[in-house]
Order: sequence, then C-alpha cells, then structure tokens
Amino acid sequence: MVAFRNLWKNKLFSLINIFGLTIGMAACLLILVYVYFERSYDSYHERSNEIYRLRYERVSETGEAVRFASCCPPAAPRMRDQFPEVEIVARCFTRQATFTFNDDRKFIEDQNFFVEQEYFDIFNYEFIAGDAKNGIREANSCYISESTAQKYFGDEDPIGKIISRDRQLNFKVTGVYKDFPENSHMQIDIALSYPNLWDIYGRDIENSWGDSGFYTFFILRPGTNMDAFKTKLANLVETEWGEALKHYKLNAYLIPQKLTDIHLNSHFQQELKTNGDKQTVNFLFIIAIFIIIIAWVNYINLSTARSLTRAREVGLRKVVGAAKSQLMGQFFMETLVLNLIAIILAIGLLEIIQPAFSQITNIPKNYLLFNQLWFWLCIVILFSVGVVLSGVYPILVLSSYKPISALKGKIGNSTKGISLRKLLVIFQVVMALILMTSTFTVFNQISYLKSKALGLSIENVIAVKAPRIRNDSSIRIKMASFKEELLKAPNISKASVVTEIPGRQIYWDAGGIMPAGTQDSKNYQIIGIDYDFVDLFNVQLLAGRNFSKDFVTDEKQALIFNETAVKWMGFESAEKAIGERVNYWGNIYNIIGVFKDYHQQSPKQDFEQHIYRYLPTGRDIRGMISIKIHNQNVGSTINHIEELYSEFFPGNPFNFVFVDEYYNQQYKSDQMFGTVFGVFAILALFITTMGVLGLTSFMIEQRTREISIRNVLGADLYRILFLFGKEFLYIILISFVIASPLSYLGLSSWLESFNLRMSLGLELFIAPLIITLLLTGTTIWVLVLFASRKNPVETMRYE
Repeated sequence: MVAFRNLWKNKLFSLINIFGLTIGMAACLLILVYVYFERSYDSYHERSNEIYRLRYERVSETGEAVRFASCCPPAAPRMRDQFPEVEIVARCFTRQATFTFNDDRKFIEDQNFFVEQEYFDIFNYEFIAGDAKNGIREANSCYISESTAQKYFGDEDPIGKIISRDRQLNFKVTGVYKDFPENSHMQIDIALSYPNLWDIYGRDIENSWGDSGFYTFFILRPGTNMDAFKTKLANLVETEWGEALKHYKLNAYLIPQKLTDIHLNSHFQQELKTNGDKQTVNFLFIIAIFIIIIAWVNYINLSTARSLTRAREVGLRKVVGAAKSQLMGQFFMETLVLNLIAIILAIGLLEIIQPAFSQITNIPKNYLLFNQLWFWLCIVILFSVGVVLSGVYPILVLSSYKPISALKGKIGNSTKGISLRKLLVIFQVVMALILMTSTFTVFNQISYLKSKALGLSIENVIAVKAPRIRNDSSIRIKMASFKEELLKAPNISKASVVTEIPGRQIYWDAGGIMPAGTQDSKNYQIIGIDYDFVDLFNVQLLAGRNFSKDFVTDEKQALIFNETAVKWMGFESAEKAIGERVNYWGNIYNIIGVFKDYHQQSPKQDFEQHIYRYLPTGRDIRGMISIKIHNQNVGSTINHIEELYSEFFPGNPFNFVFVDEYYNQQYKSDQMFGTVFGVFAILALFITTMGVLGLTSFMIEQRTREISIRNVLGADLYRILFLFGKEFLYIILISFVIASPLSYLGLSSWLESFNLRMSLGLELFIAPLIITLLLTGTTIWVLVLFASRKNPVETMRYE
C-alpha cells in the first residue's frame, strides 16, 4: 500500500516512468517477435538439426562461379546407392503448371512438386487423410495440402479424386496433409509422384550432371564425419563427371547446407522463395536491446533525480528506526509495482498493434503469439531484468542517504549523481540519433535505387502468363493471331512474348557456352524473346541488329548478347562481337546484336551475363505475354485482354501482373527494414523526450523560486530558457559527436551490400540533430513558460 501511495502521490513522474517502460517493453517485444519468427524457419521439424540440403556449384578456371540452391538429378540416387552413411535422401522438382478438376476449377499452381516418397520420411507432414507411407510411390498419384483440397473440392472428400496437370498428366489424390506454417523455406501445395517426371523429361535426366533444379535433402547417420563426407562428395563428382568438366575447363562442387541455415543465409540461384537477411535480423535484435535499455535508463534517470525530493523522507525514517533493509524493501516494492503495471500495459499494447506490425513484416496474423513458450519467457526475463537493472541503483542511492545530511537537505549537490544522469541521457540521445540517421539512410537509398534509369521501360506494361494447356503444333499460329487481335484494341500499343519479365533473376541458366573453336566454357543466363521485345521495353541496341522476320536463320542460328555477356566471353567491344560464332551446346550460332545492359533485377544487384534467343512462344510452356497499354480505361482494357485470352487459349486460367509493381516488389524487404527502423526510431526519440520532460520538470521544481526571483528582477523568458536549455544543448551536441561516427561506420557497412549506393551526405546526420534539438527545445520551452507564469507570491511565500 505504501508503494501504491507513493506512486499516486507523484503522479506525473509515475506516469512518465510507466509510459516510458510500457513503450520500451512493447517495442522490444515486437522486434523480438520478428527476430524469433525469422530465426525459427524450418525448426519445427522433428529432426531439423539433422536435415541437410545438397546444393550445386560450377566454377570456371578463371574463377567465375554460378551457385545453385538446387542440385543435379544424379546426386541423390548415387548417394542412396554408394554412401552407407546417408540414412535417407530424397529429391523434389518443381515447375509451374495449370491444374484442373472437372474442367470448371482451374488454377495456376507455383508450388507443385514431383516428389520422391522418402521426402515425407525426412520432413514432418501431418496427414489428415490417406496413405502417408506409400501414397505417391506409384505413378499418377499425388498428395495435396488441406487448403488446396478446399480450393479444388470444397467440402467433398478429396481422396480418390482426379486432377489434371496441364491436361497432359492425370493424378489421383491419395493423401491430404495440413498446410505447412509460414516459417518454412518451401511450401508444397501439390506433391506429385516422382516417376511421372520421366513422362515429361525422359529417363535420361536421371544421369544428367549438367542439369539443376532438383532440390535434394538428406539425413546422415549419427557419428558421420562431415569432412570425410564432403571428401566423398568431391570424389563422386570427379568419378561421374570429371572428364566432361575437364573438357569444358570447369570445376563442380556438391555442398551440404543445414536446413535451419537456409532462410537467413542462403541467397543462391533457384531459391524456392526470397529468403530473409541475417544482417537485418541481427540489426533489429540490437535495436530491441537498445530500446529497452533506453527505457530502463529513463527510469533510472528519473528515479535518481526524484530521490533528491525524497531525501528528507529517508532521513526521517532512519531517525525513527527504519533499517536500511526496510527502506530498500519499500523502494524495491515501488519498482516492482511500477514494472508490473508497465509489463501488463505492454502486453495489452502488443495485442492492439500486432495486426499492423504483421502487415509491415509479413508475419502471419494468425501467428498465435500468446501460445508461444518463448514469448512468456521473454516477458519473465524483461520483467525480472527490468526490476533489477532499473531498480538497484536508485534503491542503493535512496537507502544510502545519511539521516543528518538528508534532514538538512545537504545531498542535492552530488556531482557523481549528476554526472551519471548526464551520461545516461547522452546514451539515450546517441541511440535515438543513430536510429533516426539509419532510417533516413534506408529510405534515401531505396529512393536512390528507384531514381536510377533501369535501361528499359516498364510503365503501363502488364504481363500475362503464357498458356500452359496448348497444342504445340498450332501454338505459334495462335500466339501470333492473339497478338494481332490485341493490337487492334485502341488502348493497346505493343505486345511481346518473353520467357522472363524484368523483376527477378533469370531462372534459365546454361553452361557449355563458349566461342566456337575453344573450350572456354562459362555460365550464362538465357532469355527467350520475339521480334517486339526491343520496342515494347525500349531496350537500347548498342551494336548489330534485332531479330528480324527478314532473316529466316535467326531462330536457329542467331544470338543477341548484352554488354556483360560480351565481356564475359572475352570480346573486346560490342562492335567486335558482331558476327562472332558461338558454340551453344554443340550448335553453332552467330552474334547478330548487343543490347545495352539493363537492370533485370533491382539496381542493388550487379549486371549479369544475358544471352537472348528467338523463342516467339516462350520456352516450352514457360513464358509471359507482355502487353503495353495506354493509361486510360485500364480496367476495361484488362477485361478485353482476358476475353481474347479465353477465346484463343481455352482451359487456361488468366493471370496477370503489372510489371512495374512486380519489379518494385524487390524493394519490399529493404522498405520493411526502413519502416521498422523508422517506427522504432520514433519510439526511441519519444522515450528520450519523455525523459527530458521528466528531468526538466524536476529541475524546474527544484528551482521554481529562482525562476520567480529572476522574473521579479526583470529577466526575460529567453534568458531563463537558456539557463535550463544550455545543459541539454551540451548533452545533445556531445551525443551527436559520438553518434555520427558510429552511424557512419554501421551504415557504410550496410550500403556495401548494394551495387549502386548513394553517398552518406552531411544532411543525413544533421537532420536527426535538428529534430532532437527542436523536440528537446520545445519541451523545455513549454515547461519553463508554465513555470515563469506562476505568481511569485505563491512560489516564495515560505521564504
């Protein structure tokens, strides 16, 4: 009761302390939610720490490397047959496809995989129906996820139902499993029997070491020596593929990668989804620690400052016989009660703002935070550590006052206490300045990237997925007719077929390409285009010509390079590359043109070596139909395109994207990083300002009579304002001197990850300084204004 009475008696300081701790705890917990979620990827599997992914790399003699997240198809069966230390191994392979049921339910499925049955012995899938052990061992069978079952079959029993893949292969549903949680690096909606892969690619693919795209997972037997295992993998490559690699002057490697390392540490070609960034997660974890420390520092500062007004209380209690332990117990109870109130309010605040935070960070809204054991452990740790760290020093200060000095009021001039409070305020301001500078830098860097010329035009372009259900003998005629009909519409100006639109790394990767007559093989990214690609995207031709209807040999004998590919192959210039002959998998092509490099991916990435082939219908059944539209009546134009698409390509779902929106998705993670930084920079500044408010209020309370006397003697408001503000001015300037080099070093390191990066201008450091000065100055000005308007008779009546 004494603790509650004292908190109620000093309402302003109690509110400031509770509010500061609540905001600090809630912010800290929010960041920890994100950090934990990112670090928890794939860890829910029973044997997650034993599961490895086998990935594949090719490196040329001169050191150029291509690194895949996937593996080559023969690796898994060779490990299964020749490596007794491998307990279990399984592969899966994915290609986008159109699935239909009863002709009326058709969807394009990105997450459909041909999967070996052993895959389900490695990973923990929770089956709710069907045969979990042998359901896809036989051909033409499949498992589906619970949400996929609902999408295709509604409330009907899916077991035994038949779904069609691209109207070429039929599969009977033999099992249904619960959806994987979001914190998984791969999601399989439809798991198809692996033997059906041979219906599409043939049995020979099982021996093709040059292919990739086969995601291979395995578990080693206990006690296996990893170094010895890696040596066996190297020997396997040499035995199976060594002669071919020597011929092409390449080296190849099979590299085990821990499952739980994939999400934050794996950024290779053919990743199944965009992975997180370990550096970002670590940065945010540090911010969480800093924010809660700022809140605790705020409490310590205000409590020690307030201790001066409680000195007589301490002295009187000691005189009447209170022991030091009793005083410490009372003050500890006050700290405990205040922290308890703050943690309860923080949990409530967390519940309120979690949906908005989920929207920023893409953490699922159905992520049941309060069901997580780690969350409640964090609550206990925050509360316990908070009580100890924020309470021990103020308690020791208060309980150590000597009765005589305290009763005489001779404890207010402790230089040690004042210096500590200044250091703590400096720490708060330094953290706030660093966070604000970081926020400005992140958003400026993203703006800088977006402002850079991409080297092509993507505005007012929509891209429609090319039809997968098609008759190969007539698809070329249909595609040409579809484009002709599109161009008759007044709001459509151009149309082109391309295997990959701008906005992602090129998936089609090929080695075994070299100048004719040499063996200098290197790796290139291949893009299929038609005659209209250059005009639609405004790609600049540096030398030579585009593909043309006037040259019937272009389809089988012509290639176009970009600038980087020209350098990659060793030609001196774009002009000198024209007419050169290229060995492409044993076929001889001529270079007819060179495109100026454009940013296929975000300018954050380097230019990559691209080779363009004439493929007017896409690559097999993969491609996008890009359509340039006018910026009027967009909705009706899209409806018209859909009608034509359904007419020319019946049975295919109509899926489209705006290319500029698709391209800008690449900035999403950096924008999220900046937004989160910005939110917590504001919170840190807010907590710091609350501290300034509390300390200034206390200083004014201690010097109210002095202010009144100065008013009576004719001092103007600005002199009094300077009297209180100069101390904080010195603190902020010292903080700026400390924060600036720390911010510069950290942000320079972050910017190193960008190929194109802005320079760190002085304004990025000055702006946070000005904001801090304005907020602090305004806070002090308001408090001094109220104090100076008090009646001197009231403030000095007891003098």
